[in-house]
Amino acid sequence: MLHANTNRGLMKIVHLILILSSLNSFSQNIYFKSNGGDTDIDNKTFVENIKLLNQKVLHGYSNNDTTKFYDNVFRFYILDGDYKNGLYYLNKLKNVPEYKMLDYNEIIGVQFELYALAKLDTEKNSFSEKYANVFNKKINSLKGSSKFFLKDYFINKEQDLKIQISKFLNTDIVNDNISTPNAIKLCRYYIAYLIAKETNNIAKTLIENLDKQSFSVKDSIIITTKKGKEIALYYVLNKKIKQPKPSILNFSTYVGNNDYFISAAKLNADRGYNIIYAFSRGIYLSKDEIRPFEFEVEDVNEVIDWISKQTWSNGKVGMIGGSYDGFSQWAATKNLHPALKTIIPSASVGFGIDFPMYNNCFSPYMLRWLTHVKKETDFGTFDNEKKWLSIYNKYYKTGIAFNKLDNLYGGTNHTFQNWLKHPSFDSYWQSKIPYKKDFAKINIPILTITGYYDADQRGAMYYYNNHLKYNKDANHYFVIGPYGHSEAVSGITSDKYKGYKIDSVANIDLKEISFQWFDYILRGQEKPEFIKDKVNYQIMGTNKWKSAPSVDKISNKKLKFFLNKTRLEKIKPSRDFIIQDIDFAKRKDTLQSFNDEKILDSVIYKRDLIEKLVFESEAFNDSFEINGSFTGNLKASINKKDMDITINIYEKLPNGQYFKLTHEHFARASYSKDNTTRDLLKPNKIETIHIKNTFFTSRKIEKDSKLIILLGVRKSPDVQINYGTGKDVSEETIADAKEPLEIKWYNDSYIEIPISKE
Repeated sequence: MLHANTNRGLMKIVHLILILSSLNSFSQNIYFKSNGGDTDIDNKTFVENIKLLNQKVLHGYSNNDTTKFYDNVFRFYILDGDYKNGLYYLNKLKNVPEYKMLDYNEIIGVQFELYALAKLDTEKNSFSEKYANVFNKKINSLKGSSKFFLKDYFINKEQDLKIQISKFLNTDIVNDNISTPNAIKLCRYYIAYLIAKETNNIAKTLIENLDKQSFSVKDSIIITTKKGKEIALYYVLNKKIKQPKPSILNFSTYVGNNDYFISAAKLNADRGYNIIYAFSRGIYLSKDEIRPFEFEVEDVNEVIDWISKQTWSNGKVGMIGGSYDGFSQWAATKNLHPALKTIIPSASVGFGIDFPMYNNCFSPYMLRWLTHVKKETDFGTFDNEKKWLSIYNKYYKTGIAFNKLDNLYGGTNHTFQNWLKHPSFDSYWQSKIPYKKDFAKINIPILTITGYYDADQRGAMYYYNNHLKYNKDANHYFVIGPYGHSEAVSGITSDKYKGYKIDSVANIDLKEISFQWFDYILRGQEKPEFIKDKVNYQIMGTNKWKSAPSVDKISNKKLKFFLNKTRLEKIKPSRDFIIQDIDFAKRKDTLQSFNDEKILDSVIYKRDLIEKLVFESEAFNDSFEINGSFTGNLKASINKKDMDITINIYEKLPNGQYFKLTHEHFARASYSKDNTTRDLLKPNKIETIHIKNTFFTSRKIEKDSKLIILLGVRKSPDVQINYGTGKDVSEETIADAKEPLEIKWYNDSYIEIPISKE
């Protein structure tokens, strides 16, 4: 899975700035003289009335929610002119647990703080001069990265707030009465307006001057490649450091909120690096055709070469980024530039390995992703869940060929069609990423980051495993924990993931670890303390990280289960089979949501049960750790020539809850021996389907828990449906369904799970 980088920290900042309502504990109406249709909120009468209203709200206000109480009351005091109490309660807000640990804690409510401090200044200067004084003192007191996000607190526009207040007055004041909740909102709106009116222009100038003193920003650079193609980029340099510095490159196909990325670049430039964001052909300012994944093996190195020749560069380049931006790092290593000294790929797309196909199975998601890759990333199209659910379900219900999916969106997508021409992992995919002996030449230190629930984990593992396979001296470190794709990409973890409260030790700052790695490799500092050995993994359920020299050292046994009817059995049973019928013509199970899965729940996720057989183990007498990726062999005969199998593994806890241990595994049976060559199954003959390239996980399985394995065939709106004719699956339609697929699953089929047991 790919999607554009997000930063929940920034989202929280904006949320805190803009939130204009909080629950209150008293609910009577309050007398408030409206403007009688007059929309001038600056006239003396309105100002007097709003301040009287604020006093009434303040004197009667209480709230059992401490955070909401502080968040409201500090504003009321500032509007009342009691700036000392306003600052007191703002400081109380900063110290509530959910805000105290935030990396931008120092500047929470900074627009209110600076305004109040300037008002308290008793010098005979103008307000602008007082404000500049307190602004400079605040800047000098900041210890962390907060100063680079100051301008995000001054995004409320005076005119927008004025319009909002005028609308509010016309709709929410009835007979000169206002409800208490609306009075709270109105007071919050007004103090936000007042501060925007009096300070935004001053603050903007001060912040711009601060930036000019500290950083050089070039945001419209075009590099022309040796082949005459255009690559757009921007960069941020730290002006305070005069000598040439190491450079950090992020090469992406996403571009959107440049203000945020430039702010983030300033943060990292402040660490002593040149920060460069470059983009694929056709993206941002490039006038070339957009063709994602096609040219990164050439273009990334062109950018690295350009960087290495700049006067501000010391010739050392590192790369960072996740998802597509992780792929681009690996593309650069296929023909390693001497200036590239290290890479930190996170949640890296394995092009042809896990996207746009995983184990040779395409998915409709590939079209959804392609439609938002534009000169400026089209997040609106990508995030339109209703539209994409409609397209997926229409494809499913009508049974059209998968290669007609783009017509449902609006026309032929040439990249989509080109990818479908390569259902095998052939030379097309192999030419875009390191392949086999290419890895032997990769002699730079690498830090890979991924998660147990990261859809691109298998891409990350492809690069990691092959680097170690073909280069015995590979200096490759690996970090994996209970993270999804977004967490691994952004480097920002949270305390919960899809209903599962992760162990507290797993809630770490992956971005900080990444820049400690850059300091280690590019500046000769100590290795990050967090990284103990080559493989660093968090065992879910233990609140511990462990380290090992290699993946094969993290387990010491294999737990082998035979799939016998409804049971997982450790002893091989006498040969028998269970029959499963799949009617591909039946299309009632449409998709209702993309995001309703839970990792920990009282029931197994309902979509995981569609067209599945359920196998359950006995309860375990002792606890143990699952560490690694499961493998196995399925013995089956079918009445067709192919099928796409799917496997999910759950832990059934002693309390009856279900814990999903890994991301779903699926694979095309005809490629189970070799993903480069299709070998069709022979109808009604017992075949061996190899289970490999499954998702890595680590979890402590408790005593009295059970394991659940769900086995079946892919058939839903969000998959490419394999009807089993043996033709190109992208060309098959519901007309090819004909008789149902009949599978005989033989009970000498088995799954092996790597475990660690003392």
